[in-house]
Amino acid sequence: MLFHLAWRDNLDGFDLPLALNRLAAHGAPMWWLGTAGPDNEPGDYLCDLTGAAVERLTRFGIAVRRWPEPIPDSAIAMVAPRIALFAGRACGYPAFAYYAIALARLGFAFTLIDAAAIAAGGLSGCDLLVLPGGLAPWGLDAAEEASGADAQFRGFLAGGGAAIGSGGGAFYLSSGRPGWAGIARTLPANAHEYLRTGVGIVTLRLGADSIGFGCPPTLDMPYCHGPVFDELDRSASSAGTFDRLVMAGSLFMANPLDAALFAREMAGRTAILRAEGRRGRAVLFAGSPEMGDLVRKYIALDDYALRYRPIAGEALMAEALGHYRVLESPCFRLILNAIHSLMLRPRPPRGGVPHPPLPALPGSAGYAPPRLAAALARSLGEIELPEKDPRSPLAATLLQDLRARLQRAVPRREQAETGLMPLPGPAVAVRALWNACEEAAAVRPSAGGPAPSLSEKLAEAETGIALIEAWCRLAEAEACFGAPA
Repeated sequence: MLFHLAWRDNLDGFDLPLALNRLAAHGAPMWWLGTAGPDNEPGDYLCDLTGAAVERLTRFGIAVRRWPEPIPDSAIAMVAPRIALFAGRACGYPAFAYYAIALARLGFAFTLIDAAAIAAGGLSGCDLLVLPGGLAPWGLDAAEEASGADAQFRGFLAGGGAAIGSGGGAFYLSSGRPGWAGIARTLPANAHEYLRTGVGIVTLRLGADSIGFGCPPTLDMPYCHGPVFDELDRSASSAGTFDRLVMAGSLFMANPLDAALFAREMAGRTAILRAEGRRGRAVLFAGSPEMGDLVRKYIALDDYALRYRPIAGEALMAEALGHYRVLESPCFRLILNAIHSLMLRPRPPRGGVPHPPLPALPGSAGYAPPRLAAALARSLGEIELPEKDPRSPLAATLLQDLRARLQRAVPRREQAETGLMPLPGPAVAVRALWNACEEAAAVRPSAGGPAPSLSEKLAEAETGIALIEAWCRLAEAEACFGAPA
């Protein structure tokens, strides 16, 4: 029986794709609506559901409606993608964790992969490789001293695989430098000397592309030394352009984006690129939508909150900082739409999509010790609030909130993992994902450079807490929709 799952009925929240992507992982047929209709918006979903599935959706808090009409011509069948997220030495914690948070929040289970695993054929069971913004833009082999990863990635694309890249990952998917994949036949500005731009929050103007489904005409996101695309080949199209600079930042790199440079060299140029040609299919984000409200929050602590605290008062600034929605970041919708658009199929595959081999995990309730949580507790305990730092009063409130969230997250994670223990199939992949994320979070960039600022310490700690929270919600959804009827 067909049901309509509308974004507006579900307050535009990400529990909707979370639930649907878990149902898709279990083979539920569903369609993405590509045009508006009398009762739907572009980006809504149709799903063929049993009565038991509808009851579970309702219990999970998802509003559903019967769809009395035939499936419209604009509805395109969807399949559950098998996603790999790059998380090697060249893209350690917290860089990979931003995408891990976004993907888990959107309902996608995924595997983590590095250059050595790619060189060994690790993409053979995947549909999509995600390359985070923190990736060094020199090529996979060069960035991790591997051999064969770049060639394997090109073979993956030639075989029908797809890619999404942000920042440094988008550089790698471009053309014009040694080692790059060349999917997008365009040379970004500052291709090698990428620090010539800077860090900040930028507004993008979205184009007529499905990547913008459900979004306003303009949308904000963090930007950290990403590519700026000018001349485009016929195999590439612009899905969004730089519109304005919201605020400059110095988070993790004291290189704030200059307003004059933005106006002169970035405004009006392509910031989201869709490439589809002989070398493969990809979506390239010049900015980093995966960083979302998390990075925006701490750029604001350094900029907006300090600037307006003398005017509006500390209480109002603390309230503003407390209402950044890290797990509901609006630019996550761009990631979701990009994945959907790269995974469209003319008809549902028979028998669903096979899952890659799943690892063996302990079957008892003796789950692994929460290594990440323990490390986060230590980090939070070591954060000092210098008396002369004007951010300290606001940081004290943020620190108190982070400690409370971590205290709640630890038992929640234990309960979520226990709930997955008896479940087979996709639940095993969700459990394995947490183990992989904890291991990858232990890989930190090499020491060097200035000591982290107060804002950077808080941001790194919140990244880990948000990773736990996002995985917990993914696990809770899997337990709801993956349990035997």
